[in-house]
Amino acid sequence: MSLLQCFHRAPLYLACSAGLMFASPVMASFWQSLFRSELPVDQVTAPADSQRFEFVGVLPANTQLELVGYYASSICTRKEIRFPSGDLANPYRATLEETSVLRQVISSGSEASEFSLPLALNGGGDCQWHLEDLMLDVTILPNHPLWQRAKTLQRDYLAKLQGTSASAAQLASQTALPTQVSSHDDFYLSHELNIDPIHAGSETDNSLLATTPLSLAPVYYPVFIHYPEEDKPFEARLKSSLQRTSSLWASPYTQAVRRGDEAVMRVNFNPQIAEHYEVDVWYQPDTVEVKYPDGTQYAYANGDVKLYAYGKPESQIKTLAQSAKAEDKRLLARIYELGHALPKDEAKALKYYREAAEAGDIEALHWMRAQAGYAGRNDEKTYWLGRAASFGDNTAKLELIRLPLSVIERGLVNTGEDKVRETQAWQQLNQLVDQGMPEASSLMAFYQLLPYSPYFDANAALENYRLSVKAKPELAHAAASDYYYLADNFAAGAQFWQIAAERDLYAAAELANILLSEAHRDAVNARYWLTRVTTLGAKQGLQADILGNAYFQLATLLDKGEGGAVDAKTALTLYQQSIEMAERFSNDYEAKAKDRVQVLEQLRL
Repeated sequence: MSLLQCFHRAPLYLACSAGLMFASPVMASFWQSLFRSELPVDQVTAPADSQRFEFVGVLPANTQLELVGYYASSICTRKEIRFPSGDLANPYRATLEETSVLRQVISSGSEASEFSLPLALNGGGDCQWHLEDLMLDVTILPNHPLWQRAKTLQRDYLAKLQGTSASAAQLASQTALPTQVSSHDDFYLSHELNIDPIHAGSETDNSLLATTPLSLAPVYYPVFIHYPEEDKPFEARLKSSLQRTSSLWASPYTQAVRRGDEAVMRVNFNPQIAEHYEVDVWYQPDTVEVKYPDGTQYAYANGDVKLYAYGKPESQIKTLAQSAKAEDKRLLARIYELGHALPKDEAKALKYYREAAEAGDIEALHWMRAQAGYAGRNDEKTYWLGRAASFGDNTAKLELIRLPLSVIERGLVNTGEDKVRETQAWQQLNQLVDQGMPEASSLMAFYQLLPYSPYFDANAALENYRLSVKAKPELAHAAASDYYYLADNFAAGAQFWQIAAERDLYAAAELANILLSEAHRDAVNARYWLTRVTTLGAKQGLQADILGNAYFQLATLLDKGEGGAVDAKTALTLYQQSIEMAERFSNDYEAKAKDRVQVLEQLRL
């Protein structure tokens, strides 16, 4: 079983020796059932009209693409023993989904070829499979020029190490290529690309601003490693431009894919092979040297070798240092600021950031403004905001507008010249709203919502919030929060809470907390949102304290039958999950959860 497959099998927590577990035929049978192999591939029989991904693109000449789908079934399940918080006295059985794998492989000939590979989200058969993860694996075939070059480099390098020239017969045998790629061959040039489907509207989707169709165009480049003192003195592998930095053959790159409601979700995958971009790694007696194509070179005193990807700034410092482009200066400034590739140098970082900012690089302008703000240099901060606004940055424009308006948020009133600046700012804000900027509509609504604002207008505020959210749904949470926390009007912002909670699990958890409060008690809807949070939270990496609290809250509702029917079995599982999560943060529910677990387990017995 591959390492990637192992990640999809939930961990088994053991407290007894193997001898004790196999002490009886019953336990032996149970134990063996925990290690059943994955169900056969042919059981993933997806209906032809099922919702699916379609991977399309152009495969480079002399390469192979493998598409692997990992499926799970909530119908075909198995049991595992778990001990929450290491409590050996209270084990429980966790129900786990069975898994299966579906593989598709295509190869290109001497010319690049178009491809289209479908992968269903839901399979057929008795198990009713559903897709959890998938993987794309690009491999260079033996007749690719890069493969042949690797063979030539190996031959020449070995001959140099041996201090002899190879005979004609040896050369002929060494250049004879195998008929197919073997995973045990030193020149198996392969790199995996893992794609993890996520739900549309989730927090991950929002943060990545995922769109459909999704387009991926990784550039694969060769890394040649020279080990003069090793049994295998020469290796050649592929790396991907999708990885910013990695040790030699680190974990695969993972890209999130939006799982929406569309019948067909198309993913454009167009890999490229950078045949002439060669990275060389030379192992010397005391150092390891890495050299990039533009002459950038690093020396490492130990085995902790870092590889910077194709097109990443750290792999082209020599090029950046010779460039006059604003973006290149900012990239070089970042390298000196972080001090990963080169020793940290704050003076050089500031120098290059300033040069990039003056030349109009927006990111550098934001950096200069932030640094001035941290140091309390307000005049300098305003200067950089003005520079950014002059180059068309809308964020800077809104921040400049907000400066003279900010006193309103504190319940104060502008007078004299400050009032003139406030009036001018409000006019500028109106212009941005007329231009259709959603963030401007949201900011205007904020000042129209405040009761003590000179621009208070409840009807106009609601209309502007609606316009901003319609154009940019991620602004819904801000609108909902403004109504609840500033205007103390939960009902007026309910429509925005709905949108925000559908898109973001954090907003859903926050809404559930409000719905469980005494003032806005609504157990039915709280139960709905908590079910969504607890179902998707673990997979989407929800913060531990929020997820643990949601487990406990939903367990309590199910335990009491509030907002729906009593479900003691599910409540018990949720209480146990909340206890497991409680180890990671301070909380006030763990003791209550343990008490209810004991009561429910006794009732079950």
